[in-house]
Amino acid sequence: MNRLLFILAVTLPLGRIPVAAAGADNFTTIDYPDAITTGAKTINDAGAIIGNYTAVGGVSHGYLLTGGKFTSIDFPEGKSSSVQAINSSGDIAGNYVDSGNKTHSFLLSQGKFTAVADYPGADLTGVNAMNAAGVMTGHIQMPGKPMQGFILRGGAWTVVDYRPDAPSNTMNCYFGISDAGALAGHWGTRGSTHGVVYKDGKFTQLDYGGGGNLTARAINNAGDIVGEFRDGAQAMHGFLLRNGRYTPIDVPGARQTWANGINNAGDIVGGYTDATGKNHGFVTRFAPPAPAQILTVDDNGLDCPGALRTIQEAVTQATPGSTIRVCPGTYRGTVNIAGRAKDGLKLIATGGEDEVVLQGDYTEPYGFRLEDVNGVTIRGFTVRDFGNQATTATQWGNGGDLYLKNVNYSTIEFNRLMNGDMVGIWLTDSGNNVVQNNFILMEKAAWANCGIHMGEAKSVNNLLRQNTVAGAKMAGIMISGAGAGNVISENSLTNNGRYGIVNGKTEGTRIEGNRTSYNRGPWGTSPYPPEVVGKGIGISIENSDKVTVFDNRARSNSGVDLNWDGAGSVVFEANACDTSTPAGACGR
Repeated sequence: MNRLLFILAVTLPLGRIPVAAAGADNFTTIDYPDAITTGAKTINDAGAIIGNYTAVGGVSHGYLLTGGKFTSIDFPEGKSSSVQAINSSGDIAGNYVDSGNKTHSFLLSQGKFTAVADYPGADLTGVNAMNAAGVMTGHIQMPGKPMQGFILRGGAWTVVDYRPDAPSNTMNCYFGISDAGALAGHWGTRGSTHGVVYKDGKFTQLDYGGGGNLTARAINNAGDIVGEFRDGAQAMHGFLLRNGRYTPIDVPGARQTWANGINNAGDIVGGYTDATGKNHGFVTRFAPPAPAQILTVDDNGLDCPGALRTIQEAVTQATPGSTIRVCPGTYRGTVNIAGRAKDGLKLIATGGEDEVVLQGDYTEPYGFRLEDVNGVTIRGFTVRDFGNQATTATQWGNGGDLYLKNVNYSTIEFNRLMNGDMVGIWLTDSGNNVVQNNFILMEKAAWANCGIHMGEAKSVNNLLRQNTVAGAKMAGIMISGAGAGNVISENSLTNNGRYGIVNGKTEGTRIEGNRTSYNRGPWGTSPYPPEVVGKGIGISIENSDKVTVFDNRARSNSGVDLNWDGAGSVVFEANACDTSTPAGACGR
């Protein structure tokens, strides 16, 4: 039997709901009549939408929506069906479950169903996307193995695994394919996934939002990508990635939103969960972003006539993605960069070394304070003398020159941080940032501080690279209670206090290629106990697990060059050092 479906006799208007996210012209809700749940899967260039719905009784079906009319789609021999792709010719691909509860794929072209042959030996074959040429992609499940991505072209299968050298439990799945054959999907392990694009034989990993999970669902011919991500609180949002910039997609009042498809005109479809817990589909369009602003700041107007006078004034006026050029001068007081409306700002000092200064007076805790914002760049500034609580013999001080809280995918580079109390650069609950080529110097012996401090569980996948720290009484770099995946590489940490580098209560850190020498132990006024005064440690691993300490030079520290308290799993390899606890860490 080749029965297609039931075509509704009436045209059903789609309900309008208000605009939610910047750039969206509107959201239109999609609900299949009398369905328990509805979702929209993708949309072709003619505006035809496919998706899936659950009918009363719990059986899932596919649908086609064109001209305001729904057509239900069910593979004839299937217990249940889902549709996954529609191309520019109107051909539809999907999956069905047979009487033995095994999943297979099908093609619906010119009103006729054709079963797609299973991948040889696979327990499961699932088609997720199809381009104009009929090339399909999706995932297969081989016995005893994680999911693998595939390309099916003209009956020939190609398995496409991201990072083929990754651990055996790494899974791959692709959900989108452009007409040029670029794939979009995700890879990862149970509980941790990352977006991925496969194009011209090269893989690009996608991450956003600080929640550790992102899935790319579709890619159009312009390279625009949509999908969903989880933020630091594990709430789900849709996203559009266009020209390297992420824009969140959130339906107003929804508990969660996800985006599934995008056509070449920029129409986007997906789904959302309303306040009652019911799922609906939606369609929307995101207008191209406005050209980014370029704002100029000059403290006295002499170097850059006509400029704004304060950095904070420029930040307040800036739209997402703006560049703020700061001319030579001395600027005073905290600069606050907060909220998603400031995503993508670039603050660039245009003068030479120490010509663009953000000056504190020890009455304000922070110089630059970044909070709940992503994709910010701060480059080339001298920031000095921030912090509003001095250290005593019983209490540490407070504040620092540059502070990041819930900040992701940002770059802090080529800055000079001077005499902050407590920290030069402080990251808390901030992930996927690059902190590189900064010079941090503590010249005032009364202050007790760290050059760079990273902490809290959401601080993951940060790269601290090629920074120089000297004079910090506590540590050149301190990692305390941070999340996994942080890399500390090629930094120079000399003439500091208790530690060059200390990694405490943190899993999965990689410490490689650093120089940690001549660290001489804490001095002066500090809450450190007397027995550690004068005893500096080059690199110390404390109460941590799955840490790698590789190819570091740690010598001439007054206490011990490499230290491990014996907790967890730590690999010491190819380090140059004179002393270690326990003995032998310098040996291999």
